[in-house]
Amino acid sequence: MTESGFRLGDPGDVVIHAGPRLSPRIVSVPTRHAEHLVDLVAGDDLFDSVTVLLETLDVSGLMVEFLDGEFGRINYVYPAYGPDAEHPMSFTTEFRHEGPAVLRHASATVGTKNGEPFAHIHASWLTEEGLAEGGHLLPGTLVGPKGMRLRVFALADAQQLSETDRETGFFAFAPTARHSPATESAQEPESASASASTDAVISRVRPGELIDEAIVAICREAGFDSAEVRASLGSTTGAVFLDGTAP
Repeated sequence: MTESGFRLGDPGDVVIHAGPRLSPRIVSVPTRHAEHLVDLVAGDDLFDSVTVLLETLDVSGLMVEFLDGEFGRINYVYPAYGPDAEHPMSFTTEFRHEGPAVLRHASATVGTKNGEPFAHIHASWLTEEGLAEGGHLLPGTLVGPKGMRLRVFALADAQQLSETDRETGFFAFAPTARHSPATESAQEPESASASASTDAVISRVRPGELIDEAIVAICREAGFDSAEVRASLGSTTGAVFLDGTAP
């Protein structure tokens, strides 16, 4: 989609953000979690459908993995380089895909922003012409005629708060402990050490960290011998495909 005129960067590029480098670079919150399968039907508003689950499941944080289905209308943008050193990253103008598109993969973080339910969704899809597209979804995106199935991870002891990140200048989700009898007896949220009642860890990895090394560190600190890394979302930079097909 380079015809848009937005510079996408070169293989190996690393983004230097203008804000202060914040610490710690990995923030983790241990939590109990429960999994639910949720089916959406044609015409459902995707953002409304995932944010209402906060109330339905009585939690303050959700991770959602999209398993199967079809989009109807898709409103989206995707990342692009910004205009100057103070704004190194930005987004393209809004794109819209009308008509059915088959889900390839999507995931969402669901929590609150300014006290209201809020969702951040990334997705990729196949158009009727067989083109693979993807991006950061915007409100107004609808479920297609064949419906959609979601795998929802309800986080009992963690909340997701979308706040302005001083390092990047963007709104970003950050996990924090949900204050309840269970979390008050648990360890501090800055530590990924899981208590006896927790079986998952929700973590935020700050910019510029090697994601594979970060995942290993999170598992070690949580005391996990093995783990399934699922749902959530984020952006990568500096990645190079080993087969050389694309930066």
